[in-house]
Amino acid sequence: MDLGLRGKRALITGGSAGIGLAVARTLAEEGASVALVARTEDRLRAAAEQLAAETGATVVATPADVRDADAVDAAVADAVAQLGGLEILVHSGARVSGTIAEDLAHVTEDLMLGDFDEKVVGAFRLARAAIPHMRAAGFGRIVNIGGLSYRSPASVSAGARNSALVHLTATLAAELGKDGITANVVHPGATLTEGVLERIAARAAEQGIPEDQAIARAGARSAVGRAITVQELADVVVFLASPRSASITGETISAGGGSTAAVWY
Repeated sequence: MDLGLRGKRALITGGSAGIGLAVARTLAEEGASVALVARTEDRLRAAAEQLAAETGATVVATPADVRDADAVDAAVADAVAQLGGLEILVHSGARVSGTIAEDLAHVTEDLMLGDFDEKVVGAFRLARAAIPHMRAAGFGRIVNIGGLSYRSPASVSAGARNSALVHLTATLAAELGKDGITANVVHPGATLTEGVLERIAARAAEQGIPEDQAIARAGARSAVGRAITVQELADVVVFLASPRSASITGETISAGGGSTAAVWY
């Protein structure tokens, strides 16, 4: 299936590693031009150079912190100037949950406010800057990356930010649909990013078990019985970023291999 992405221009936050980089690579392989956004400039530029060499696509780096409105506006403007326009926005830049305790006894106000500023308000800042360019193109795709913690009452800050992201995205979808712009949320579960694999390796060493056994445990409670690869997740996101997904907007799509913990309607 041709996804119709050749010639499209995309901006991806969290683009220097993990899910964001996997999405960027898949978009580039499909013929899109890509702007990578992240905070750490050296790492970001190295990722952009490597991705351009691997795919032959136009890949540019525009460093920014999504918690800074002026920096977001400047990054979007820079991406548009370098790529010649913008039709696709994927927001994957946020703190990865699971590294610290987030129950009521441990979560702090600073953590919650920081999470909302980065993931939810960051998504708003990015959309606000990108939408005029999508409207000018007569086509747009917004995909926000959340997390299955939105279903979990045990993770206070991550659950709250991902639930709020759902509402923001649905609002964007309702307001922008007539402009040819869709907006959806993808919720990863246990996904084998570089950072997750490093944490699993450390845990395996602590417990004195083989690393492959620890990896197997990471996704054992999903319906498919394993963790999801970044490429499998990227495939879902890139489909939603394509013209082929025109009938899908305002939706919350879980891509964690199937939760067996609860039934959700």
